[in-house]
Amino acid sequence: MTKPLEAVSVVIPVHNAADALGKILPGWRAVLEKTGRGFEVIVVDDGSADAAAVERVVPRDPHFRLLRHDTRRGFGASLKTALAEAKQPLLFYTAVDYPYMPSDLRKLLDRIALRDEVLGKQPDLISGCRTGIPTPLLPRLVARGWALFWRVFAGMPTPDPTPWHGWPEFWHRVRASWVYGVPLADVNSCFKLFRTDFLRRFPIQSDGDFVHMELVAKATFLTSIMDEVPLTPKPDPVPPLGDVRADRRKLSPSGAKFTHDPPRDLAPAAIAVPDAPGLPANVSADNSPGSPIPSP
Repeated sequence: MTKPLEAVSVVIPVHNAADALGKILPGWRAVLEKTGRGFEVIVVDDGSADAAAVERVVPRDPHFRLLRHDTRRGFGASLKTALAEAKQPLLFYTAVDYPYMPSDLRKLLDRIALRDEVLGKQPDLISGCRTGIPTPLLPRLVARGWALFWRVFAGMPTPDPTPWHGWPEFWHRVRASWVYGVPLADVNSCFKLFRTDFLRRFPIQSDGDFVHMELVAKATFLTSIMDEVPLTPKPDPVPPLGDVRADRRKLSPSGAKFTHDPPRDLAPAAIAVPDAPGLPANVSADNSPGSPIPSP
């Protein structure tokens, strides 16, 4: 008997991006339906000014759920909220600020299913790497010179050039490599697939955009199997990161956490938007703050 394919929870945080969300959701539905596996799509409205606009574009469908923050908390906080509600063994997240191709998810799903021949385990993390931006002359010449040096003096093979994402991302990648040991070329890509149980092993400390670095850094520290696959080439510039200084301080050697503090609390309170009209969206069914509202 063929083992059923693992189902996936797709998480899409949004903030004041109802129009962009409405344009991409049909594509995600079409791709997920063709994978032959169970799925759910969790949209986290991160304090949008027009919450009703976000609610209108999310299908009233058992496969789709909408969670809401009353105020903006950040990408990392949105992931924590979704993780507490996710029901599937795989968790994938993406964003609406870059033209990611839903069809690229197939590459990640295929890769995470492969078992390492030596360790006998499957990966905990597969990340998509954005490609297609032309590399400027200076970094291209430096990379070629560096590769030639190691080829001549150490006999090392010439590696493929690292995709270019701009100077801010370059320095961020250097820091990721030297400080956190992160091996990925595009650590900030919002196109990542995890095993849900792996994400629940440790607390997510970052509330903002530093969460992309945190998750990969902790996977590196925990010696998890991970891989990076190239996404469909796009010439679009990489969106800038938000302020990561506060979250970066949380991930200092003395501040990083790899176990949950009892009692286990994976996410801040969020409001689950009901599927039917008539039930107030800011009051929980049992009148206790933060309790999700069950769909009728």
